[in-house]
Amino acid sequence: MSPPERCKGARGFGSLDSSSSLPGALVEIKKDRLDVLIKAEMTHFAHALKPHPLALQDLLEHREPNAMRVFLLKELPVRYAGRVRLIENLDGWQGNPHLRAVKNIYSDAFSRLRLLTSHDAVQFRALLISIERPNILQHLLRGVGALKQAGKLADWEVNSFLDHFLTQRIGTNIMTSQYLALTKRVPSSVIDAECDPFAQMRVASDDAVRLCRFNYGHAPSVDMVSVGEVRFPFIPQYLNYVGFELLKNALRAVTERYGERCVDHPVRVIISGDERVVVIRVSDEGGGIPYKDVSKVWSYTYTTATEDVAASEDDDMDEQVAPMFGFGCGLPLSRNYAKYVGGRLLLNSMPSHGTNAYLYLNRLGDAKEIGLSQPSSFQPSSLV
Repeated sequence: MSPPERCKGARGFGSLDSSSSLPGALVEIKKDRLDVLIKAEMTHFAHALKPHPLALQDLLEHREPNAMRVFLLKELPVRYAGRVRLIENLDGWQGNPHLRAVKNIYSDAFSRLRLLTSHDAVQFRALLISIERPNILQHLLRGVGALKQAGKLADWEVNSFLDHFLTQRIGTNIMTSQYLALTKRVPSSVIDAECDPFAQMRVASDDAVRLCRFNYGHAPSVDMVSVGEVRFPFIPQYLNYVGFELLKNALRAVTERYGERCVDHPVRVIISGDERVVVIRVSDEGGGIPYKDVSKVWSYTYTTATEDVAASEDDDMDEQVAPMFGFGCGLPLSRNYAKYVGGRLLLNSMPSHGTNAYLYLNRLGDAKEIGLSQPSSFQPSSLV
């Protein structure tokens, strides 16, 4: 991978710990002074440097681990510094333990990355594994939820913040996951150059149907049709996530509307595409979304969970059996995955009949990342 030159010369600290010396110089820096220098550098990175947008094809074409490690050592600190700045732009974040935890994770990651040298492959890989902890999303949702309840954030501010933060996180997750895959004992890739959307949607449908039967005792079938043999470069894990979310919602709507008669109302999936676009449509007869609620489904603060189940989710979500309803992030996060790679996720509701979900994805894998710029403030227009 060809690393951008915009950060050339920015690695001012080299390989240091609290008492190490600068490369090529007999200079020691005490820990408190080092902390001040790194904090100043993180502020500079967040305000003065910009991320280098990538496309899926870029990652597919550059699969040499050493070159990618050099690139990530320059790129990730810029992105993590920007993530810290997003949190620090929130009024009241200092008094929120969840947001402080997330901020500390990325501040620590920035510091540790800046103290690594490009040849230290073992420590670099270990560091990447430790950064993207699975509880970051829950910390974010609970943190901004608490700020909303305290009156410090409006709904649109919560949604705008999470859209920006989580879209940026998708990019770093893809890059770090790709590097970790390339440096396994048997190298692989998180991007499938010939991803089969039919196969991924079939896996997602099987999982969603099993979940529906577990929760309700019965489930509609899922009828799938692929128009032509559609293949394209994509990340199977992400397609599976979005497909599962759409199918889970459709199955739930049909089952709750028809009960045991849901077997007479299958959910239908059609996959098609041309030379540039792959389209996946998920159709159900679950009664549609009330007009007053259509915009709410894209809100991170909107949930159909009952108070009792929501409380159990707060206790330990990871140990709960996955429910058929969401906790407010499934659809908006799915839309972020689509937007990140130049696609779209749309919902069309037919009241008293059903819902059609349309997932449009870039077939060429050449769409550059979006959502990397730092907003000066969170604006309602950013949700459009």
